[in-house]
Amino acid sequence: MGEEKIETIGDMLSHFSKACPDAEAAVQGDIRLSYSQLEAEVDIVSKALMAAGVGVGDRVGIMAPSGLDFYFTYLATVAIGGIWFGLNPRYQEPEYKYLLHDTRPKILFTVSPFEGRDYATVLQNAGLSETQYFVYGTPTKSARSYESFLEKSGSISDAQLLARKNQLRAEDIAAIVYTSGSTGEPKGAMLSHRAIVQSAVANAKWMEGGPHKALCCLPINHVASLNNLCMNVMAGGGCMVFHESFDLSAIMAITQSEQLTYMLTSPTLLMMLLGYDGFNLKALQSLRLIVFGGAVTPEDLIRQYQPIGAKLSTIYGLSETCGIISHSALDADLDIMANTIGTPIEGAEWRICTADGNIAAVDEVGELQIKGPHILSGYFNKPEASAEAMTDDGFFKTGDLCKLRDDGNVEFSGRLKEMFKSGAYNVYPLEVEQAIESHEQVAMAVVIGIADDLYQEVGFAFIKPKPGQNISIADLKDFLRTQIANYKIPKQFRLVDNFPTLPNTKVDKKALKKILEKSNG
Repeated sequence: MGEEKIETIGDMLSHFSKACPDAEAAVQGDIRLSYSQLEAEVDIVSKALMAAGVGVGDRVGIMAPSGLDFYFTYLATVAIGGIWFGLNPRYQEPEYKYLLHDTRPKILFTVSPFEGRDYATVLQNAGLSETQYFVYGTPTKSARSYESFLEKSGSISDAQLLARKNQLRAEDIAAIVYTSGSTGEPKGAMLSHRAIVQSAVANAKWMEGGPHKALCCLPINHVASLNNLCMNVMAGGGCMVFHESFDLSAIMAITQSEQLTYMLTSPTLLMMLLGYDGFNLKALQSLRLIVFGGAVTPEDLIRQYQPIGAKLSTIYGLSETCGIISHSALDADLDIMANTIGTPIEGAEWRICTADGNIAAVDEVGELQIKGPHILSGYFNKPEASAEAMTDDGFFKTGDLCKLRDDGNVEFSGRLKEMFKSGAYNVYPLEVEQAIESHEQVAMAVVIGIADDLYQEVGFAFIKPKPGQNISIADLKDFLRTQIANYKIPKQFRLVDNFPTLPNTKVDKKALKKILEKSNG
């Protein structure tokens, strides 16, 4: 981006609006916007937000599917110093109530009705009397239309908008992204302009083949949509294509019709695409970069995408790291792509520490800790959790177990909190899953720890066979005895056709545990 200083997200949009005003920036259906047009649309929403009383540090939320409504409100909110957050249409009323009472937004936008659900009423049921509700669609109760919101934009001058923009600093919080809450109630990771911008710039540098064009059809509340897609693509002067739902046929069709160049995936999505009746590698020929993360990706699965000719890379990241914080080299071999999370992006450093606080030796498992300008500023309204997440010398404790290989890449061993003790032994589910997936008839495996009277905990394996394969559990156990220690072999197995997934396409392990609880209840 040249010598111009880019400190805030608004600076980045303004840069490309000046540098390449006619370049395509955002697409949804028949709507196609250049960078200059996108900035003009965002400025209108920014002025309306100011007219509605949004000040620096005020929260602005939106419940909407992926689309321009999300993109406009996000860019407009952060441009004037507001703090943006997204809500997922899949949430239920108790979840909305928790998040809204935590953030207490000045303004909340919602698409309503959507998929037959009256979100305008559902969200107002949270009981926030001071929040202003604006609806894309049909307002209910005290909510007002989005059109009435925009009408107020004319009361704010260009000079007033510019003066507000000039107040922003890199350390100001831009967005709150809530973690999944796998260990308790969700925590809102506060991501600053500095973190989001530097993460996007660092990622754009290694994402070969840009300016990129990519599809966003994932939930807007997830860091994958916000940073791994939208901001990383903008940092390279690229274009985002929005589609409101996760749909395999749409992914294939849009990739071909829009000639997309960058695809963000997970092992689950790669497998789902291969199993889709309309899958055709030729439809993906425009892709220049395919990245995958969220779980270990088997070599055989990666190999099936190599004929496309795109660069392939495994990635690793968290909400707290603004998404992608590491990647495998673009010329990495299958072993590195399948079995490691690569090396850190520019500006980040990491280390692996054992339980006693010492730096782990090569091939020794410990907790991955990360430092750099891309790290969160803390958890919203949770000072104790914020302090606990950091070391005294400024490293973020990821809670992920990893080990350093002698080739300099880091191997992911599993979540610290997913590890379970079987008798006196530590068992890492990921290691067991990889052993199971090395069997020629297995497409994918997920292992969770369950209670056991004798060993305290043992493994339970869910297994998806490859198409047309009939797996014998007895034969699989015999195979595993040649691959891993006996105490690591799951005590129970279940064959499944598919896995329940989260909105970001990762396997939903909570749902698997609930399935077991119901079957055992």
